[in-house]
Amino acid sequence: MIESMTGYGRSEGSYRDLTIVAELRSTNHKFCDITVRLPKLLLPLETVLKKQLQQRFTRGRLELAVSINGANEQPKHLDVDLELARQYSRILKDLKNKLELPGQVDLGLLMGFRDIITTAEMAETTDALAAQVQDLLKVAMDRLEGMRRKEGRALVHDLRQRLRMIERGLRRIQKRIPAMVQGYQSRLHDRIERLTQGVKLDPARLAQEVALFAERSDVSEELTRLKSHLNQFKAMILGKEAVGRSLDFLIQEMNREINTVGSKASDALIAMEVVGIKSELEKLREQVQNIE
Repeated sequence: MIESMTGYGRSEGSYRDLTIVAELRSTNHKFCDITVRLPKLLLPLETVLKKQLQQRFTRGRLELAVSINGANEQPKHLDVDLELARQYSRILKDLKNKLELPGQVDLGLLMGFRDIITTAEMAETTDALAAQVQDLLKVAMDRLEGMRRKEGRALVHDLRQRLRMIERGLRRIQKRIPAMVQGYQSRLHDRIERLTQGVKLDPARLAQEVALFAERSDVSEELTRLKSHLNQFKAMILGKEAVGRSLDFLIQEMNREINTVGSKASDALIAMEVVGIKSELEKLREQVQNIE
């Protein structure tokens, strides 16, 4: 199924008492360009997440941003230095006894020493956290892909309409060719009569000139190839593979063929049809730039 390269997917989950948000954006790009923005804690996952994206998408500029607590904050935990607390307790009790001081050496007193309990950032990414982030990315990819498919269906509808317009233009060109040759024969006959001032013409010679003109302006091969390219184009947009680059190549080939038709066919009506077809091909090209 045709997919657009433009989309957005977001997923949200929790780990312990933290909120983790994964946001994935996709825009047009000739190749697959991936950017990942992670908080410090999740930096070891960058390669894994990029690989996860590469396995799913083949084209487009993908931007993944993962945040913790909604503000890219690194989670923290409390560290208790038991050995330091024992030393404080031992020293305080020793002072109390030696100086004969009143009071008790208890927990409340020890809590006055702020270096016993400290706040520290989580030092490493746990397996559970890594799995949670990967699961969130999968959900974000599913949602982004859903949006890309929806837009892809709209693109296919537009592409089919333009293909039909091109096919109608080709049929009009095909139909016009006999009249073009006949018109050339009439013009040639009138021109020669004016130049020869009534001298009798050689019908064989006139027929030969007309035949040469018909051969020079024969565009049957170009029209056949154009129709073949159109059929390939229609088959590709119904397939399940990523076909953006292949469609772009076909449009280049169709442009080349229609340019040859325009240069060979010396006819004003055919020239108008060629201009119309080239216009539709350009619109096709613009739309194909959005296809994966």
